[in-house]
Amino acid sequence: MPAGRPSATTGSPAAGLAPTAVQAGPRRRDSPSTVLLTGGTGRVGRWVRAVLQDRDLMLLGRSDPHAAAWERWMPVDLAAGQLELSAPTGAVLCHLAYDNTDPSRNPDMALDLVAAVNACPDITRVVVASTISVYGTGHRGVIDEATRCQPRSAYGRAKLASEQPWLRVLRPDCELAVLRLGAVVAAGHPASYALVTDTLRRPLRAALLGSVRRGTGVYYVAAQTAAAAIRFALDSPLPSRRAVFNVVDDELASNTDYAAMQDVVRSLAGQPAQARISLPDAIVAAADRLTGGPRNTAPISSAAFRSAGFVNPAPLRDELARIVGTIIGTPPTQNGHAAPAGGSLGKRVHQRAR
Repeated sequence: MPAGRPSATTGSPAAGLAPTAVQAGPRRRDSPSTVLLTGGTGRVGRWVRAVLQDRDLMLLGRSDPHAAAWERWMPVDLAAGQLELSAPTGAVLCHLAYDNTDPSRNPDMALDLVAAVNACPDITRVVVASTISVYGTGHRGVIDEATRCQPRSAYGRAKLASEQPWLRVLRPDCELAVLRLGAVVAAGHPASYALVTDTLRRPLRAALLGSVRRGTGVYYVAAQTAAAAIRFALDSPLPSRRAVFNVVDDELASNTDYAAMQDVVRSLAGQPAQARISLPDAIVAAADRLTGGPRNTAPISSAAFRSAGFVNPAPLRDELARIVGTIIGTPPTQNGHAAPAGGSLGKRVHQRAR
């Protein structure tokens, strides 16, 4: 561990980074500030860049991301160890970057970035993209931000460990919002909506999965909603200096049931409800064990984020309709957009998120 890096397990600093008492209470950001963005070339990052076209945007990364006219590139290697950041007064940092090749590296990357922010007093707020995978499975009742985290996947464990430096070691005068995003889906990104493709194109597989995964949550959130949520967290008053929010579309009941979501998809395609294969309970239990069960059947609530003032600009059902239209070859419906390719989408999401 490089000198000066705080401990990932205890949050104790090695070189004077210990936080003091956190002052509660919202603070409004009165004017647009410079945004430093990591992970800007990822799927969610591209959507975030689209909704920040009216901002001075600095993209942090090792290689030139071919920045647009409103963007600048700051060469930064997040895996290099000790980092140095410079920013205008009142700047905010949005941390989306994640190393998929070696999840175990992400907590150390977070520690180094926290140390860099602590050494740059001009950065006054940080927004970190995390995941609902930190909660794990087997919960009873509604999952909210106070629910115990017991991740089962390597991804969930790495994300939870990466949250801790921000929550424990970030200097107390810097505001923090951690957004635990659901599974982000977007028309134009087939890897994000395998359920929809299976349901409409692979009937036998869909029938089997619908039977095995009945009652299992999918916890989708539209990409436009995720981007607008990040924009909201960058700009809006926070209920405290350390805020954690779930970001899922909990207003669509089928989001908590794989089989019910299949029926929604088929309804949007003008098809009858999904056929099921009757399976003995022992087979379903064996499938749970093979997939690392138990399954997550508890609903996840985003009520705290709505209470903070967030309004969803892109209902999940509308995004599913666009995805269905893409698969069956019909035009998108009702404000349909496949991917952020120009200024109009960014302006629309920004206006609805304010």
